[in-house]
Amino acid sequence: MDFFAPLDQYCERTGIGLWNEPVNLLSNAGFVISGLLIFKLLKSNHYKQQPVGSKFLASMMIVIGIGSALFHSFANVWSMWADVIPITIFVLSYLFLFLRYTAGASIQKAVVLLVSFGVLSALLTMISDHQIANGGEAYFGVWTALFGISCFYAGRRQPLNQWRVALAAAAFTGSLFLRTIDLKYCDSWPIGTHVFWHLLNSFVVFLLTSAYISERPRS
Repeated sequence: MDFFAPLDQYCERTGIGLWNEPVNLLSNAGFVISGLLIFKLLKSNHYKQQPVGSKFLASMMIVIGIGSALFHSFANVWSMWADVIPITIFVLSYLFLFLRYTAGASIQKAVVLLVSFGVLSALLTMISDHQIANGGEAYFGVWTALFGISCFYAGRRQPLNQWRVALAAAAFTGSLFLRTIDLKYCDSWPIGTHVFWHLLNSFVVFLLTSAYISERPRS
């Protein structure tokens, strides 16, 4: 595998160069800001007593922003992995922490459900039309899990968290749609729509993590 092979996956990129996707690059600041806001929430609410898992999620939000910024700067194979790996770690970590400490599942059940999520994500990716989905097929499993989490919170007597997660699910639906159409309207919208994938999803991870830390899990 050539880790330095160039990749051209988004409408905004028109050539090889570090500054060829300035809008996609800069929009990753949303993840960094969201992570810093979570740290601020933790600090304002007895930061030292907060669960380790919450701090890890906030840290990973910042790492996601950095990794994605690298990918939209270098646009090659190694930077793609710098983008994908932090996202994967965040998703799996969040789901495990949610299942274990919010939903109250045992470690064994949480692991089984996490493996099931992985299998579902792989199946949805394989059966999807890659040309239509434009890379979004890798996140169909996340979309399904998000609505499952929304249903869970709908049954709780916590209206604020219920609305946080419902709004996160709606925002992710919009971001997923905008990601899929990025290459379809390059002539009329040269910047592309991938920028909204970043901005909306930085909002999504903030909402999900703020709902999680308000539960005060014992991680």
